[in-house]
Amino acid sequence: MNQNQIKWLATLLMVIDHVGFLLEIEPMRIIGRLSFPLFAWVLVQNWKRRDADSSAKPLITRLLLFGIISQIPYIMLFNKLDFNILISFALVVITFTQIHKAQANRKLIIMILGLTAAQLWGVSYGWYAVACPLLMINLKGKGDRMWWISWCLVNGVYAITSGYLLQIFAMLTPLILAYHDPAKDKKPSAIEKRFFYYFYPIHLAGLAAMRTIL
Repeated sequence: MNQNQIKWLATLLMVIDHVGFLLEIEPMRIIGRLSFPLFAWVLVQNWKRRDADSSAKPLITRLLLFGIISQIPYIMLFNKLDFNILISFALVVITFTQIHKAQANRKLIIMILGLTAAQLWGVSYGWYAVACPLLMINLKGKGDRMWWISWCLVNGVYAITSGYLLQIFAMLTPLILAYHDPAKDKKPSAIEKRFFYYFYPIHLAGLAAMRTIL
């Protein structure tokens, strides 16, 4: 699989997860647990490929803009007041940007600040929203033993502390990423690059409308 195919798979799994939430179908929610880590992986792949001197401001602005647009249908669908995944990823990019700019002895402090901010500001997935991409940026091939221990530990702690034990199935995500073939990666079309930003609020609004009917 190439990166674009993984992004489409993550989108499909997200829809399955959200429909499962709407219809209260637990197996769909289990499948959907793989979505966020896949999106986190895609985000960090884009981060790795960027020009080292390029500004992250356009990406942050785009994530925040569509995150704000998505917020009302997000609240209507899930009936909770935390910030949606796009705003979570905006915070991730801000954290990565500051870590990249910082001196070596300050990188850990900035990482901790990013994790803390995610939890205190109430973004979707809380501290896990930052921890997951931070781990994904260090995933190499099938991952080494220490990486797998860290990955399982983070997912296990989040599943327990969030009270949502189904999140434990997110541990399986790297098994999908093992099928990624970098040689097959290709530059996405303009439509593919922008599709998710428009699709995310539209699908939330559609499901929120269905919730008022059901």
